[in-house]
Amino acid sequence: MACKSIISHIQAQAERVIAQHEKIEAQVATLTSERDALKAELRKQQEENMALKAELQRMQLAQSLGGNTADKAKSRARINQLLREVDKCIALLTKAQ
Repeated sequence: MACKSIISHIQAQAERVIAQHEKIEAQVATLTSERDALKAELRKQQEENMALKAELQRMQLAQSLGGNTADKAKSRARINQLLREVDKCIALLTKAQ
């Protein structure tokens, strides 16, 4: 009789462990899908942020081109800087070929 009681107790514990394992697996699956959704949302927000920063730079440049002489000097300096960067890129591409 004692053996049957011990076996029943072990069997009940095994079933409880299996149930807990299945519950944890379901939680892991839920959290994984939630993490993936959050990662996708983060990428989307980062892309939008970059686009907005580029738009802000374009708007600031356009505004400064129509502004006073100090703004025009800033604009010329920025344009010259951009041209130097383009020239560097062209030089690097030429060197790579």
